[in-house]
Amino acid sequence: MPKRKNLVVIPTGVPGLDTVLGGGLMEGGLYLVEGIAGAGKTIMSSQICFQQVRAGKKVLYVTLIAESHIKLMQHLQRMSFYDESMVSRSLLFISGYQELLRDGMTGFLALIARALRDHRPAFMVLDGFRTAREFSETELTLAKFIHELNALVSTTRCTTLLLAPLSGNLPQAEHTLVDGLFELNLFTTGMRRSREIEIHKLRGAHHLLGKHFVNISGDGMTVFPRLEAVESQREAEPMSLTQRLRFGIPSFDEMLVGGLVRGSTTLLIGASGAGKTLLSLKFLEEGARNNEHCMYFGFYEAPARLIGKADGVHIPLQKWVDKKLLEIVWHPAIELSLDELAHDLLARVVKHKVSRLVIDGVDGLRSAALRQERFTLFLNALTHKLRELNVTTLLTEELPFLGGGEHPALARASAMTENVIVFRYVEVAARQHRLISVMKMRESDYDSSIREFVISSQGIDIGTRYHLGDQTFLPMNVDPAPLGSAVEVPQKKPRKNAKGATVGRSK
Repeated sequence: MPKRKNLVVIPTGVPGLDTVLGGGLMEGGLYLVEGIAGAGKTIMSSQICFQQVRAGKKVLYVTLIAESHIKLMQHLQRMSFYDESMVSRSLLFISGYQELLRDGMTGFLALIARALRDHRPAFMVLDGFRTAREFSETELTLAKFIHELNALVSTTRCTTLLLAPLSGNLPQAEHTLVDGLFELNLFTTGMRRSREIEIHKLRGAHHLLGKHFVNISGDGMTVFPRLEAVESQREAEPMSLTQRLRFGIPSFDEMLVGGLVRGSTTLLIGASGAGKTLLSLKFLEEGARNNEHCMYFGFYEAPARLIGKADGVHIPLQKWVDKKLLEIVWHPAIELSLDELAHDLLARVVKHKVSRLVIDGVDGLRSAALRQERFTLFLNALTHKLRELNVTTLLTEELPFLGGGEHPALARASAMTENVIVFRYVEVAARQHRLISVMKMRESDYDSSIREFVISSQGIDIGTRYHLGDQTFLPMNVDPAPLGSAVEVPQKKPRKNAKGATVGRSK
């Protein structure tokens, strides 16, 4: 059992919650859990109770509500953590409602004292604390009850949770007297609603501040700590600039002066159909060919369709999937949680020791962010964590097909990634051409020329420096300033009319 500065820490067993709490709950501590109806107070406390029972401890569940224990059990039976064999043996249910009606706060406290003496529980839940507040004649009476209860559970080393409805922003006497104050709430954006938890106070622990996403399923509650809150406390190791990962396209690897630095993050940015996904798949195929573990993490194309698409341009993926060197993960971009996605992604990366990763597209992640204002911080934290794991990552970001000013992704790319590769379209002689260029590589030299990007049934080919003949069309969505030096435009010879006069204009 972990200790926190000579204090015994009790793990809750709720996935992710102990990370937010800085390890767990202090043994003998008194904690107030507030939340609106449906936020998950009873589920969370019951889940912790069964975790303590499985650890060989005795648990006491005291109710101050009119709802019968049988009805409470019926609700919990649907949860996978519920174990009926433990009820009435290691998990005891007691109602204090009648004592509170008959003898007030003094009688209720006496009931708790007897239960602690007779059953010697290591963990206790007091469900329905609002009822106790309503029976308190004054704030001083309630404060006295909390003070004496705190002394009781501390002396008997019985970790205790008090469950109550959300009290809002008004200060309450119990807020200052308890060892910890947790808030469970619901957040609404548009037609979507999500659960959140925030730890306002926690004595004796360095907990994670702010709100964290909560999911409730048949397995109970899972807390997903905000990635930016977790990663803000860590510092990534510096990358080795000598290790390079190739794409397997000689002309492109030459442009990258040997490939991407291992552990770096690269943004592939361009309009739909420009070739971002196919180039990413080629990168993964080359990694699998070299016996590296690779992963594709996408939102818009199912695995079978993606594999078929790659086969059509001579990028075989199925054999690497069969050899367990490539994993294709598909999360349809319907209703997703940003923190759940990050948890799933990082768990797979660690489990399979992924070396190369493609996240196809950033917009899929962005749409999963219920609070859009945190997305940039989240993405920075995610790329920071992937660098720490020495994963070489490609992110794809889609731009509008038609121009329309500078895209916000271009402004964010410099701070968030080491490398930026840009895909463009040009129209020449009534034909559309794909172009590719390396806009930035932070750790090395690179060829900044714009080249034609050719996709055919024979595969991907990247030509020599692109020539636009006697006319040039500015590539879409990109500021023309950095492109002028990269595009070669041959001089057009003046032509003369029948009288020998020069017509037209020279470029």
